[in-house]
Amino acid sequence: MQIIVERDKAYTSYNKSLEKKGFGVKKGGRLILHPVEVVYLAVKGGAEVKLGGKTLSVPEVFGWAVSVDEDFIPYYYAYEDLRKRGYKAKLTDDFLIAKNVFLPVSESKKVSVAEIAKIKVENLVLAVVDEENEVTYYKIEEIDPKGEQFERMEVVRGELVKDRILSEEVELFEKYFYGSLKDGIVSLSLMEGLYLMKMGVLEVYHSGRRISEKKLREIARSFDPNFDRRFEVYEDLKMRNFVVKTGFKFGSDFRVYERVESVEDLPHSKYLVTIVDDRKLPMFEIARAVRLAQNVRKKQLFVYKDGENRYVLIERIKV
Repeated sequence: MQIIVERDKAYTSYNKSLEKKGFGVKKGGRLILHPVEVVYLAVKGGAEVKLGGKTLSVPEVFGWAVSVDEDFIPYYYAYEDLRKRGYKAKLTDDFLIAKNVFLPVSESKKVSVAEIAKIKVENLVLAVVDEENEVTYYKIEEIDPKGEQFERMEVVRGELVKDRILSEEVELFEKYFYGSLKDGIVSLSLMEGLYLMKMGVLEVYHSGRRISEKKLREIARSFDPNFDRRFEVYEDLKMRNFVVKTGFKFGSDFRVYERVESVEDLPHSKYLVTIVDDRKLPMFEIARAVRLAQNVRKKQLFVYKDGENRYVLIERIKV
């Protein structure tokens, strides 16, 4: 088979068998080929690729393809991997179409979870190509998570001690899983304390004086410059009826439980939650967070704000 390259275009004579295998787009007596298909056919099918009468070596074909599309490499190796798995992958716009809609990206590329989530495509999967040209697949889905925790609490008192609020009301921990309990004292974070204050069930004192919500928020900001945004997500998760705890030891903002009936029989938290908003992250950071979550039997949610908090579930999958 001979493939003719002309600048950024490539074609071969129409071949019905090739078309049935999912290659090219018929136009007149030709099959118009995508650069990815050109390289694949040169590597796998032994096709002769000619440019200006010269036969190109395989590395030269790769070089031509990269000159046409700077993002060629991840697209090629994702395409090659899907073909190897038996899929007749087709290229259209920015995607590979097979069992799912695949968006190839390099492991080193910085991506915005928010931008990806706004792509209105069903069954969207990231095909992440690492530096060894291995491909890992991640399903992307925006969800509306809901918990099953409903709380009815009496008003309790706490004492502000630096960045903790201490209370002798052990029910806060034992029944509702707020804070931590040691030696009969419940230690609440400032985030938990502010939320309970807003709910009207916690009165916070310092040196005999009752502290306002405004003052407690100011104190919290002095310890955490991102407190307001983190509290916004914390409060939203609580309004969604989740039990919300710190996700620090998992490298996330929060870990959340759908329901906790007893701290003595504590279930696994369902999600790890990381606030990303409009930040661009290296793909390897996202992959690392997802892998860690799945290794500890959780799912990884990323949060961005678009008028309201939106939750993106990213899971590693097999295809």
